[in-house]
Amino acid sequence: MSNLEKFFLDDGSYIRYKKSGSGKPLILLHPTRNRLEYFELVTPLLAKSFTVYALDLPGFGSSPVNKNVNYDQSYMTKAVTDFVVKNKLSKLILAGESIGGVLCATVASALPKKVKHIFVFNPYDYDTFFGEGVRRANRFAKFIIWSMSLPVVGSFFTALENKLILWFIFRGGVFNKKAITDSYISLLSTSTRKSFNIYHTRNVFLNFKSWTQSKKCYAELKVPVTLVYGDHDWSSSKERNESRGLLSPQKYVELEDTGHFSFLEAPEKVVKIIKS
Repeated sequence: MSNLEKFFLDDGSYIRYKKSGSGKPLILLHPTRNRLEYFELVTPLLAKSFTVYALDLPGFGSSPVNKNVNYDQSYMTKAVTDFVVKNKLSKLILAGESIGGVLCATVASALPKKVKHIFVFNPYDYDTFFGEGVRRANRFAKFIIWSMSLPVVGSFFTALENKLILWFIFRGGVFNKKAITDSYISLLSTSTRKSFNIYHTRNVFLNFKSWTQSKKCYAELKVPVTLVYGDHDWSSSKERNESRGLLSPQKYVELEDTGHFSFLEAPEKVVKIIKS
């Protein structure tokens, strides 16, 4: 059994979430420019063992954008910690990819007594300028994200984002191109018509420093960590080694023939890791 619900944030906006299954609580946190439907391939398998909470991160998916909010790491961390506290969750498992992976660490750092284990997939913690990691997807992504970053006209280029642009960028985030389906990209493209989506897209990227600086909490974590990278992730070997050194994971996994979006590309492997 599963249903979509709303969790209201302090600023009056809300995030959507989908609750399914039964058992120990497991929260799933998606990458940037995604939505809770990112987890549809893994949720049915995980729901056999866990009570799964798949969240829209603030402003993503069909969750509304508040133009008065700064969508940095600390804001998103607070949204997730508030969700945990107000839903009275404990002995919690967190699993996330990209910025969702970083949030696993920041939320666990904020709520060490409530979190039992975190699964950090392809953490997006290495940008030194606007969208640096996403630009590595391919030449098309490099040009589009650079255009979005420009002063004054950046909003104009962000407004041009559509299904075709998303398709090109997302295909640069996987090893197996078939993992990027027309149905999922069609769903993602609905967000481009959402009120204040341009503000949200640029604001998330403009706050790149907040994600890179999140690594400061890695070494202080008091919960067990499983760190997972796709062997074709956007991160460099140096960046992976740095995060691995700071996180000191209990378990480290590198997925073969897998890119940045492992939950789309290798769902059965992801489920096996989380269940292990």
